[in-house]
Amino acid sequence: MKYSAQLATKTYDRWQKLAVKSMRYCPLVAIIFVALIQISCVSGGALRTAEKLAEQKDYPGAITAYQSIIDTQPGTPEALQAQLAIGKLSIDRMNQPAEGIKAYEAVIAGGPESDEAAEAHYELGMHYYRQKDFKAAQTRFDAVVNKFPNLELSHNAQLMLAKSFEEAKDFEQAVEVFDNFANRNPRSERAALAIANKGRIQRQFLKNEDEAKRTYQSLVKRYGKVEGAEEEIEKAKQELTDLKARIPEPDDPLATQLGRAYARQEATRERDRPRGGVEKSRAMGNVGLQIADSGFGVSASEVMRNFGGQGGIAGDDQGTYYDAELMIANFFYGDESYRDAGALYFDAIARAESANVKLDPYSYLKLSICYRKLGMHQRAREVLKKAASRDGSVIQAVIDTGRTHYTSESYEKAIETYTSVLGMAKRKDSEIYWLLSLAHKKLGEPEKERDVLEKSVAANTQNLDALQSLAEVLHYRLKDRKAAGIFQDLVDQKGDSYIGSKTLGDLTYRYGNYVQSRAKYRAAARTAKRLLDKSESKVEQQKLRNQVVYATILAARATYHLKKLEDAQKMIDELAVEYPEHALIPYGRGELALLDGDAETAVAEFKASIEKDPLSDIPLLTLGEYYISQGFNDDAITLWEGYLAENQYNQRVRRSLKKLKGEDAE
Repeated sequence: MKYSAQLATKTYDRWQKLAVKSMRYCPLVAIIFVALIQISCVSGGALRTAEKLAEQKDYPGAITAYQSIIDTQPGTPEALQAQLAIGKLSIDRMNQPAEGIKAYEAVIAGGPESDEAAEAHYELGMHYYRQKDFKAAQTRFDAVVNKFPNLELSHNAQLMLAKSFEEAKDFEQAVEVFDNFANRNPRSERAALAIANKGRIQRQFLKNEDEAKRTYQSLVKRYGKVEGAEEEIEKAKQELTDLKARIPEPDDPLATQLGRAYARQEATRERDRPRGGVEKSRAMGNVGLQIADSGFGVSASEVMRNFGGQGGIAGDDQGTYYDAELMIANFFYGDESYRDAGALYFDAIARAESANVKLDPYSYLKLSICYRKLGMHQRAREVLKKAASRDGSVIQAVIDTGRTHYTSESYEKAIETYTSVLGMAKRKDSEIYWLLSLAHKKLGEPEKERDVLEKSVAANTQNLDALQSLAEVLHYRLKDRKAAGIFQDLVDQKGDSYIGSKTLGDLTYRYGNYVQSRAKYRAAARTAKRLLDKSESKVEQQKLRNQVVYATILAARATYHLKKLEDAQKMIDELAVEYPEHALIPYGRGELALLDGDAETAVAEFKASIEKDPLSDIPLLTLGEYYISQGFNDDAITLWEGYLAENQYNQRVRRSLKKLKGEDAE
């Protein structure tokens, strides 16, 4: 806790100087400052006392001392530091992880934007990492990267984020995060190490030697003359030799695209210099404008100064300063120098918005991409969301960019681009999901293709392109011809409209489109009721009654999600009046009870439904799924095995049982 003592000392010195000045003007102010100085001394002393107790391994005594600071100085930096210290002692020294986690969470809640909160997130990430709870660790490390990008701890967190993905065997994500880290730290030995790790994973785990070759070649080319990266460069050369790949010559920093751009810019300035040796006045614009920190770790003025020499570059009477920034940002962006490009885009956009100037929407898109390339996905999304609220053409610009990537066969880039704007304009989501499916199709990923197509249909059940594509992936690539036929019939507007409407109801319900889900289930129920009124076959009548009741129950369930509990209950009650002896009526009551949090009633109703019709698998599957959700897997297995003992040909129950047991479902 040296940091705590240093902070207390600095605070004391600062207040002491202010107190001396204040004594000249106001005795009361002086008294107040003296009191503050005394408080500072007490705070610093209390922290040092607690630290000494911890050093002496009197951990309970240290905890008590830290807690005293928290109780007497709530909401202060010292209280946050004390809470942080309790977290570390509890986990690292006292083997009390629950108490440590509680302490770290208190730090984050008490000062969510503080440096102490960043450290608490990081320490929680390390704890979860050591416990091999990699998903929880990733959440914490990602929070540090996105919320505290200017802290050195943020860079350490990003490396740990990459390692946690690797440990979790999510190798593609690990590669991406190592790449993000290198983009945040251009031309550094740490970037070289990150790129080397990227190549190692590509070769050893992803078994993609072509990508590994490109990564190692890029490493040698870009970092071959970076001081401190020699060891990684030699390893990369050895890997390239093993792969029988060409070893490139390292770049000359003065011969890059940006170097040439710099020379052209200098020539232009020299040409336009007025006679007499006086340069044109630089139209900086927005003088004194306060611009928030971009999070890129470098200021726009620094980038401009480095690009343009000692004098820097600015706009003149032919353009504004932000025009110059955007021009140079485009050079950096083209050179994949996303950190410097992002800093310039951020500053230029802030200046233009301050002047109420409408920029090309692609400037916002490029800023968002710069954030993504550095691993700051939350900020990337915020940029596009804010821009889209100001200018609707931003979303279309992103979609058009994704189409360009797709046309040029850059399918991963297309996916990344489309995904960046999902959810920002609901009317566009169905189209975007469908475009994503085309990219996944090209990459030979039928499961992902089906997933995004289902989401496309769920967002807009009238999207015929998505319905047709879903039918095709199910039929040709996933070999589910029964499901494919249902969607093809929907495209052709023919076939059993009950099964078609119910299938759309199931799909929209799964993805939370409850308005459409209720409408489709109601349509299914109306179709079955119409056929029931015309049918003269008792067997067919029983089947149709089941369809009417089941579809209506599902419609009631969707109605509940629309915060219309009374309407949902009324639908079940009306069913009970019309079909008083039907076995699914208790099941319907159970569904609503479960949604309302009354698990005891729900289980009892499911069991009553099973008892009334032991052959029906609907309440049986729902009850089993509830058991699984509560961790009672053995109860679900017993329930389903007992059913299959009497109904061995029921494939729905058999598939669910195999999935639960971890067996390959046919």
